[in-house]
Amino acid sequence: MEWLILFILLSILLCLLEIRKLKKSIPQEVRRQILPHLSLEISEKEMGLFLKNEGYLPAQGIKIEDTEVLLEDTGFKVNYILKFPLIKQIDPKTRVALKFDVYDKEGRFLPEPTERLFVHLLKPTFKVKISFSNLEGNRFCVLFSKKGEKFILGETKEI
Repeated sequence: MEWLILFILLSILLCLLEIRKLKKSIPQEVRRQILPHLSLEISEKEMGLFLKNEGYLPAQGIKIEDTEVLLEDTGFKVNYILKFPLIKQIDPKTRVALKFDVYDKEGRFLPEPTERLFVHLLKPTFKVKISFSNLEGNRFCVLFSKKGEKFILGETKEI
């Protein structure tokens, strides 16, 4: 009989600990559900950069900050700046090809590298910072780091 009471008390204690853990995760899960989930990918096959909204809500007012890329595969180091236009909205479960213009360090537009640069973007590491808002108008910022041929998502922060 004592073992049964001990077993029941231990079971109740474990259940209470699990409930407490779940209770703490509720705000994080709610926040995750109301945020668009953006991912960035590079496709050698399709020759492009793509932004994808994997969430259940649209992302609005998407601003990709100017991105500096150091290319070393041409035999010497060359710095380029990629400038992306504003994207009004990406609907849930939608993938958008990113267009960009290429500029040199002095800010001069380089029309030829813009068309031919993609092949050189496959190898170098660089970071892309993206800000966007949800339906409620709250602004968020996320940093993607390119390692190899994949982008790694950083933490999403409210701004």
